[in-house]
Amino acid sequence: MTTASRADQELLKIAEQACALARRRGARQVAASVRRSRSAKLVIRDGLQEELKLAETRSLALRVYVDGRYGVHQTSALEPAALERFLAEAIELTRLLAPDPLRGLPERALCEGRSHADLGLVDPAYGSLTMALRKQRATALHDAARAAGGAAIISVGAGVSDSLSDSVLVTSDGFADGERETSFGQWADVSVRDPSGKRPSDWDESSARRVAELEPPARTGERAAARALAQLGAKKIDSCKLPLIVENRAVSRLLSGLLAPLDGRQLDQKQSCFEGYLGKQVATPGFSLVDDPLLRGGWGSARFDWEGLTLRRRPLIEAGVLRDYLVDSYYAKKLKRAPSSSSTTNLVFPRGAQSLEGLCAAAGRAILVSEFIGGNSNSTTGDFSLGLRGFLVEGGKRAAPVAELNIAGNHRELWKTIQALGDDPYPHSAQLTPSVLFAAMPIAGR
Repeated sequence: MTTASRADQELLKIAEQACALARRRGARQVAASVRRSRSAKLVIRDGLQEELKLAETRSLALRVYVDGRYGVHQTSALEPAALERFLAEAIELTRLLAPDPLRGLPERALCEGRSHADLGLVDPAYGSLTMALRKQRATALHDAARAAGGAAIISVGAGVSDSLSDSVLVTSDGFADGERETSFGQWADVSVRDPSGKRPSDWDESSARRVAELEPPARTGERAAARALAQLGAKKIDSCKLPLIVENRAVSRLLSGLLAPLDGRQLDQKQSCFEGYLGKQVATPGFSLVDDPLLRGGWGSARFDWEGLTLRRRPLIEAGVLRDYLVDSYYAKKLKRAPSSSSTTNLVFPRGAQSLEGLCAAAGRAILVSEFIGGNSNSTTGDFSLGLRGFLVEGGKRAAPVAELNIAGNHRELWKTIQALGDDPYPHSAQLTPSVLFAAMPIAGR
């Protein structure tokens, strides 16, 4: 398979035309990304159809390098005449910007040798999904959630969505490649009536690359209702110091605070708490974090990044030691280091030996976090503060629901306190986060 044969030929032609027009207008280098997406969404709320959306969009994102200057421009007008006008204006606008001699396409060698494996991103049955089938699934989600919630229900929403996307990247130095992918999702959100007058709510979801791999809709709806009902009677408890168990789907909130300081721009601006930490311990020796772009069917799987850099499996943290930053070709030049891609793909954690219930049993008495609410994280210092809700764990078992609690800490220390990882990586995200047990930390309550 040649590099361009994977790309949609119509989009490839538009991207090649954009590059050629920009070069004729005086651009030294050009990168054109063209994307087409077909999507559908249907939502039912409290027995009524709330939303029905069918959309097809096409867009061009253009990066141009003109007279030592760099500009990024976007348009959805891709007809030849409109495209030519857009290119002319984009070049002239870029000429008004301040020069930056370090800007340019990545070295060609960094964009070669990419995989041509089938990443399993496409469902051939995508076109067989009718609106009647979508409504049938959404209705089943809705009705199952409402039935499971019983008399406590205030409101139930349920929806399904799917998309088919084609994208291509063409650059003036000869790069041409693309990818096609499908996605399918279903979800339900439920709010219930608490005797205190509060209206606790929660949600659940299922997603897959292939529609046949979605779980039965009734299961998703029932689980959403169960999660909302479990919060009835949630109270603020006294401040304490307890181990923290973070449910798999909530770990991503913590992970974002760990990843942000690894970004090349943060490093260049001296706004990273992990500057100078390569080769140093930043987490417990039992913790590793691997970026795996070639994971079959993964939500982040890709053979190249937004610049065209070839993606390969890379450890970010290995046995607790920081091994790499997230650096694109521009900031790599500024930092005088090799680029490694500024984006992540599929983030893979070591698989633990215990379920979430097993982590609770190991902790004995702890706080189980089902959701982080509000808060902030400072990339420069590593300090974070987050609100949370969840459950008190007593005798190794989930007990009373709790809410309006807060934790504070620092990312340079938090990940060193990991006691155990769960065996339950969250499957509906490119961040395959398992549940995590952290050592005892102060928890602010009443």
